[in-house]
Amino acid sequence: MSRLIRLGAKCCALANTYVPMVAILLAVSCTSVPELARAVPAAEQAPVAQITVSTTSAGRISPLLYGVNYVWHSVPADEFALFDRAMRNVARYTLARFPGGWAAEHYDWAGNVEVGGNAEPERPGIDPDDFLATVPQASFVIPSARAIRDPSQTGAVVRLAVALVHRYGGRVKLWEIGNEWWLQRGAKRRRDIREENLAAYAALVAAVAPAMKAANPSIEIYATGDWTEPREFAFMRRLVGPAWSAVDGISVHTYCGTLEPQRLCRDIPERLEAIRSVSGKDRLYDSEWSVGPRRTADDYGIRNANLMVLAIEELAFAHVEAAAYWPPVKSVPGIAFVSNDYLQPFATGLVFGWMSRYYRGQALPTGGDLPAAAAKSADGVTLFIASMNSGHRSVHIALQGTGLSRVVSAAVMFAPDPDDPENARLVRFAALPTEVRHDARGQGWVELQLDPGTPGRGVGWEIARVTLR
Repeated sequence: MSRLIRLGAKCCALANTYVPMVAILLAVSCTSVPELARAVPAAEQAPVAQITVSTTSAGRISPLLYGVNYVWHSVPADEFALFDRAMRNVARYTLARFPGGWAAEHYDWAGNVEVGGNAEPERPGIDPDDFLATVPQASFVIPSARAIRDPSQTGAVVRLAVALVHRYGGRVKLWEIGNEWWLQRGAKRRRDIREENLAAYAALVAAVAPAMKAANPSIEIYATGDWTEPREFAFMRRLVGPAWSAVDGISVHTYCGTLEPQRLCRDIPERLEAIRSVSGKDRLYDSEWSVGPRRTADDYGIRNANLMVLAIEELAFAHVEAAAYWPPVKSVPGIAFVSNDYLQPFATGLVFGWMSRYYRGQALPTGGDLPAAAAKSADGVTLFIASMNSGHRSVHIALQGTGLSRVVSAAVMFAPDPDDPENARLVRFAALPTEVRHDARGQGWVELQLDPGTPGRGVGWEIARVTLR
């Protein structure tokens, strides 16, 4: 089954090579494929990957699933237009988090500078108003670190939060309280410090959430925590007390696909449902996520993109309100969407943009021999199939019971050499020939061929996109 395949999915890191953006964007449009229909004698059939798709919805895919986590000092103001253009053309982003990453705890809102951290004061960050005028939609982060270090600073944080809500609440709906309190003050290695941080963070939430809600009742306020520790949300809820009613949802950071057993992408829906249960909050915002950040030396590029198909599906099945990928550019080059000059798209950015365009509407369950993500929209039913170096070349998508009968379009994404770090990031697109076939009993399926091994087309890690009606 598709879910079992995910257990063995390896993490992936990207290399520093790329292909021209213009050539890729032109290739994406050439996906219309003619279909054939004929009976297939049993003698012609060979072992194939079987894929099934259910037309029973597993829930709506939020349009805000395709956000990015922006870090103002990594993409300074004088580069932001290039950043925005790349995110629209390559990743098709729908949301941006500000100030992204750890900068959320160091950003001076009054002076538009970062205090501490990895600041680049000679290159100022983009002004929040200019940011809001540029991005499709935004979420904002209220700092927590100084109140966690020194509870006497809680009042100052509350005053800052209320002022920001008054100024931006009409334009920003999603608001988080803090960024990764569970890693502050060395808590990653000290359980006692982590417990102290949790108590201090809960005290901040109890003070700031009601004040923010009073300033603008229409905003959504998210308390944050570690997705690998659902039980901490129960403690947080109890410590915050009556003020918990001012909190609308929970934000998490689901870094997954690494070699750590507690960070398997397949666990996202179950883990987030546990968080819903103990917190009493249904709304979830995955404000930082990524797949396989630099865990092995031999995974990169198109391999990372294969795993991203699965991670995005899991976020949809977890019914998150919104999500923001980290990092779309710079900071961690191995998993970025585009090159540092914003001109060259990479495999992860391109598959993200593919799914942002076509993985919309209702999420549909899938099964079979290869991981697949399926969605039903006005365009039809679209499947993304990750070959995951499985060795399968012929793939059958069963049509029986689906009401689907024809192929609207089909395309494949591949790297010329997925085993070479200098080429695995350089993906290409091609039309994917398909056939609608039927057996003697009239049962139909769509057949497509992956990994043909033709010159210039690497094998083993292809991603297919097929739209059916």
